[in-house]
Amino acid sequence: MPSGSEPGFLEILWQVIIFGWWIFLPIGLYSIFRPLWEKYVSGVYARESLNTILLKIKIPQDQSANPKAMESVLIGLTGTGRTITLYNAITTGAFQDYFSLEIASREGETSFYIATPKRSEDLVKKLFYSQFPDIEIMEAPEDYTKAIPDTIPDENWGLWGGKYILEKNQAQPINTYPSFEDKFTGEMVDPLSGLLEAMGSLGPGEHLWFQIQIGLPPAEWRKEGKKEIEKILKKYNLMPASESSEEVMMRVLPHHEQETIKAISYKMSKPAFSTQIIFAYIARQEVFNPILAANIGGAMKQFESGDLNAFMLDKYYTLSTYFLLAKGRKEYRARRLVDMLRDRDMQGVCPVLNVEELATLFHFPTKMMRVPSLPRLDNKRAPAPPNLPLEEK
Repeated sequence: MPSGSEPGFLEILWQVIIFGWWIFLPIGLYSIFRPLWEKYVSGVYARESLNTILLKIKIPQDQSANPKAMESVLIGLTGTGRTITLYNAITTGAFQDYFSLEIASREGETSFYIATPKRSEDLVKKLFYSQFPDIEIMEAPEDYTKAIPDTIPDENWGLWGGKYILEKNQAQPINTYPSFEDKFTGEMVDPLSGLLEAMGSLGPGEHLWFQIQIGLPPAEWRKEGKKEIEKILKKYNLMPASESSEEVMMRVLPHHEQETIKAISYKMSKPAFSTQIIFAYIARQEVFNPILAANIGGAMKQFESGDLNAFMLDKYYTLSTYFLLAKGRKEYRARRLVDMLRDRDMQGVCPVLNVEELATLFHFPTKMMRVPSLPRLDNKRAPAPPNLPLEEK
């Protein structure tokens, strides 16, 4: 290189590497090892502190509750939140308690479950009994997910399943249970009827699992809703909702935009959870029925809320694979899905749903819904008489 000439780009880069490696290397290693460390310590925390148990819920013969009661239970679960600092999260792996609302069918026998941290067991029972005093809650004698071999899928067993996420921004709501009510009679067409009927139709060697894992959402989740509203107002040269009067917005905005703003505002007005919805149909190869997948898709389709929101399968968790190493990738995804269901493991995209949306997706059958395959209690639970004599010590 001629004397006095400017150094080239590669020469400058090499000098930066030689004299600055001690700065860049730790940053690179931190970005690689922090996620691994957090996964490790959160796993240790979950094993040693969380101690999740599975509760089975038995329903009386004449149980007839509106999903509104389940909404009240879910509101109560938001009280499990606690302050976790960044230091606690990184050093000990501490995280917020989360729950799993589950409906499972084993060869046609359908049951309701909730998986909860052991420390929240009493709270969960009190919340359910306060709204459904006649049910019976007990620790499940066995986790129903253990009824199938660890090798699935294999030559003896087939599997189809996936994870549902929202098609649009999580600030926009899905169709909820009030819209399933007849305006004249007040009776509700149960939105879970399709799913429960599919579960009740299973035969020997067939299993269907439906799980909704919920945890407290990020503190800023409502900001997305405010941004969606501001985006709509901006299209019509209106100020943010806090500055534009309702009269002006009703005069300028088209009706469908007004309804969207109302729906988003209504969703944000209620407590909510980050949510993972996963399901799996597992059956022996000789009885495996691919039509069940279509039934589940149809059951989820009814929650589509016009121009607002709907569910769709997460492409990263579906079992449909094509082209390069398709068979191996499908088997990996199938085993990952089974592990997620067994471990109640929330991962990937977990959109926020409010308590009304969740009560629509998980509630006990209404009086209009008859599920013969759902085991029920023969008699109501009755409280002990107030004058019951106590044994003297």
